[in-house]
Amino acid sequence: MADLAGTWQVLRHILHRDRWVLPLWLLGTWTLATSRALSIATVYPDEAARRLRYDAVMSDVPMFKLFQGPAYGDSAAALVAQESVAGGTLLAALWACLLVVRHTRAEEQAGRTELARAGVVGRHAHLAAALTEVLGAAVLLAVLVAATMAAAGLPVTGSVVFGLVLGAAAAIGAGLAAVAAQVTANPRLAAWGAFLLFFALHFVRGIGDLAGGSAARAVWAVPNAWLQRTRPFADERWWPFGLVLVLVVVLVVVAFRLSARRDLAAAVVAPRPGPDGAEEWVRGPIAMAWRQHRTALLVWVAALSAVTIPSGFGGTAAMESYATSDLMAEWAAAMGTGDPADAFFAYIVFTMVFPVTIYAMATALRVVGEERSGLAETVLARPTTRLAWAGGHLLVAASVPVVLELVIGLGFGIGSGQLGTMLRTTMVLVPAVWVMVGVAVAAFGLVPRLAAVLPWLVFAVALTGELGQHLGWPRWTFLVTSPFSHVMPFYGPPSAGTVLALMLLAAGLTAAGLVGLRRRDLVTS
Repeated sequence: MADLAGTWQVLRHILHRDRWVLPLWLLGTWTLATSRALSIATVYPDEAARRLRYDAVMSDVPMFKLFQGPAYGDSAAALVAQESVAGGTLLAALWACLLVVRHTRAEEQAGRTELARAGVVGRHAHLAAALTEVLGAAVLLAVLVAATMAAAGLPVTGSVVFGLVLGAAAAIGAGLAAVAAQVTANPRLAAWGAFLLFFALHFVRGIGDLAGGSAARAVWAVPNAWLQRTRPFADERWWPFGLVLVLVVVLVVVAFRLSARRDLAAAVVAPRPGPDGAEEWVRGPIAMAWRQHRTALLVWVAALSAVTIPSGFGGTAAMESYATSDLMAEWAAAMGTGDPADAFFAYIVFTMVFPVTIYAMATALRVVGEERSGLAETVLARPTTRLAWAGGHLLVAASVPVVLELVIGLGFGIGSGQLGTMLRTTMVLVPAVWVMVGVAVAAFGLVPRLAAVLPWLVFAVALTGELGQHLGWPRWTFLVTSPFSHVMPFYGPPSAGTVLALMLLAAGLTAAGLVGLRRRDLVTS
């Protein structure tokens, strides 16, 4: 029990720190998970609309089964669950990973855990407090989602199962992040590595469901499949939650065991020691930023390559059975191509731009953590200007979408044999990502106290605008709220003027942020 001493005090502290972040996570996930249920009468007004959607998922449009999962029933409630479960579980797991690492590994690296342990705080207090917060929030999320869907008129049993699916996804993400925080000393690698593993398993589940047969049965080994196979609103199954419980318990136990076996600020995988000296070219702020970000970027490159290259080969073959679909032909025509496979890959590419944007924004916002931790003050004590310090991180953040979209285009292009088409589809998305990076830089320079929250609110608005298109919202809402709407493949290839306007907007936001950084005082917390 001595190792858990002070857990309650640490929990109160992190709840105070997350007084804005935690409600934002709950609100965003709740909105994403329940928006379709709250408009169910509009989305599925009659049996014909339900049958059209069911046929699209199960036979006409392969990307629905790949990214969202199969439909286990043709009722309106079952179709709402099918549309909402993927986005809801991914967002729930993402924030769970970020919050657990924020209060464990990140605290150690900042030196605050060492200060806390100088008092009456045990070895496992921070890990226990972080897991208590996130697992408690997962329970609250499950209750909120279940209550909302039941209040919308959906069956109570299915609503409870669907709520538990969201809570279970957050719990799995928390368990993965707790283990990752013990394995690596890099907070960003721990958080994003845990989430990328969850996302990759979701994609593996999708490939199995798309292939069918023995492959669909094999993905029972993947926890994301357990969440799908609970079948909300379609002859619900409760026993897969037992598998989730066992997995989460195992992950938590492993995390505590690893925490007990390592030293403070150390990790299971020890960082490689650097050389005794450094060449002149690696001593500047740009080189320093690159060294800070390179491991995470290489992990992203490897993960996207592992996903896109096999999908390029498999997706082309899978499209043979969907080539006559009216919807696929309509999308392909809007893109200016007669090949439905192009529409299939364009859908995947457009979906993947959102996690790429999240990573690029997080890279740009690395300066927020450095400023508040005092590291920026140390760096700027040397003959380094503010613009050079921030510009190093900004250069990496601007390069992230170029590199990752290039990897996505190459992966899908090599597999599908449509290299030129795939590269054009992916690279045209980069200016939209730059706009969101510009928002992050502008917030950091002009409103530093809100820089950790405001850019994510803007991104949430843009994402909501895209989701609103599935709810029947007017197209202008998407065009006004999201830079991605102007490069969306299904609206046709963007003009050179549109791409140039996005680049100028990104440059203007970035310039405003850098000017603000030069004129304001440093912020510490």
